[in-house]
Amino acid sequence: MMDENIIDFGSVTCATKWDDVTLEMFQKLEKYYSNKDKAFDVREVLDIFIEHTRDEIDALPVNFVEKIMHNLEFLKEQPNYGDASPKIEIDGEEYSINVMETLKLGEYVAVDTVLKYDKYNYSAILAILCRKEGEIYDSKFEAELFEQRQKMFAKQSIIKVMPLLSFFLTLFTQSMIISQLSSEVEAELNRIQKNLETSENLGAFKKLYLNLRMKKLRKLLRLNKNI
Repeated sequence: MMDENIIDFGSVTCATKWDDVTLEMFQKLEKYYSNKDKAFDVREVLDIFIEHTRDEIDALPVNFVEKIMHNLEFLKEQPNYGDASPKIEIDGEEYSINVMETLKLGEYVAVDTVLKYDKYNYSAILAILCRKEGEIYDSKFEAELFEQRQKMFAKQSIIKVMPLLSFFLTLFTQSMIISQLSSEVEAELNRIQKNLETSENLGAFKKLYLNLRMKKLRKLLRLNKNI
């Protein structure tokens, strides 16, 4: 970490490597760079990495800002964080994403709410899904532990939490694909059912159409099975 004093400004601490970047910083950085239409503003980047107000950042000497930005060059490099994992140890306690059971309705609603409000709020998602063994996400957990857990995950180094985050994102992507395929399969079944209900009136063209739909359905089912 870079930690220096500037006359009439006080102490400035800034990350100099990926290990210094917290999950909270990473979330803000992803959100900032997701807006491709927005012109680059060095002040907004500094606002992520140093704990000072915008007015204080505006008052920084230009040569010192250049020094900070030089220290942030590591952001251009891919972080080395290892393989995806459903578990993480924090302060001697193990937290894990339960892959042995299906997602509960309360978990689904909570995660869906977070994603609709801010899809980059990974710390909130992990606070919901990544828990100690035996813990249940219910109204008591939400009222007494959720905020504390979110803050805990937010302050973890991105290098430490990335294997867990990668596991969640992979799981989430697969879930979205399966959900999309299931919707397509259900739509196909509805079409077939509708045709079957009027089967007495099916001509040669409709029979061919039905056969083609059945082939597509079987293909979708095979894809679903292989995910």
